[in-house]
Amino acid sequence: MIKKIIIGIIFINNLFAITGKEVIQKEKQLQSTLTEQSHELMLLIDEDGTKEKRELKRYIKKNKLTNLRDALITFIKPVDINGVALLEKQYKKGEEIQWLYIPELKKLQRIAKGSKKNYFMGTDFTYEDLSPIKIDNYTYKLIKKEPLQVSQSDKLENCYVIEMIPTQKFAPNTNYGKKILWITTNHFYTKKIEFYNKNNKLIKTQIAWDFINPTGTVYRPIKIKVDNLEENHKTLVKVINIKINENIKNKIFSKTYILNEEHMVSE
Repeated sequence: MIKKIIIGIIFINNLFAITGKEVIQKEKQLQSTLTEQSHELMLLIDEDGTKEKRELKRYIKKNKLTNLRDALITFIKPVDINGVALLEKQYKKGEEIQWLYIPELKKLQRIAKGSKKNYFMGTDFTYEDLSPIKIDNYTYKLIKKEPLQVSQSDKLENCYVIEMIPTQKFAPNTNYGKKILWITTNHFYTKKIEFYNKNNKLIKTQIAWDFINPTGTVYRPIKIKVDNLEENHKTLVKVINIKINENIKNKIFSKTYILNEEHMVSE
C-alpha cells in the first residue's frame, strides 16, 4: 500500500513538474519570430451553408530592441473588400491600438476598446483574437495531459491542457470568461482552443493542424478552423505561403502607407 502511495505521489509530481504558466511562457519563447509574412485563403460558412471565399495577406514585425509588435492584415479578394485592412501597433505601455481601413471611406478608423470583443469583417475571429496574449492578463492551471488528434490528416500528439482565466483587472476588457488550450508537449504549439463566455458556456472552438517547421523551433499550422457555436458559423483558413524572419519594410506598418493605398499594390 505504501509503495503504491509513493508511486502515485511521484506520478503526480512528474505530471505537474511544469506549471500552466510555464507552458504558455515556453510556447511564447519557442514560437516567437522577428517577422512573418503569409498569404492565406479563407472560407466563411453561414448557418444555411452559404459560403464566401476570401484571400488576404498578413504581415507581422517585432522590434528587436523594444520587443513591440506591429501587424497588418489586408484583404485582396473578393473585389468588394479589396484593400480593407487592419493595422495594429503595440506601444510601450503594453497597449495595442488597432485601426480599420475601408477604401470607400478613405480613412483609418480606430477600434475602440469596447469594440475589440466584436467579430472582424464577418469572420469568427474577434479583434481581441487577432492580438497577442499578454501573459500577465491571465491566471493559469495545468488541468491534465492527454493525446489529441483534431482531424484525419492530423497526427496524434500528447498535449498539455491549460485553463486560462482573465485576471480581475483584465476581465472587463475581454469577451471570454476562460479559455482552454491544448499545447503539444514536444514542440509547444497550440492545436486546439475552447472559448467560454462569462457564464462558463462554450461559445467557440478553434483547431489547427498540418503544422510545418519553417525555421528553428517555430511551427505554424497550414489549416485552421473556427466553429462559432453561438452563431452557427464557421471560418476556415488555409495558409498557401509563409515566410519567417525575412525582411519587411517598416513603412508597411505606417498609417501613411495605408492611407495612400500602397498596401493595395503588390510588394
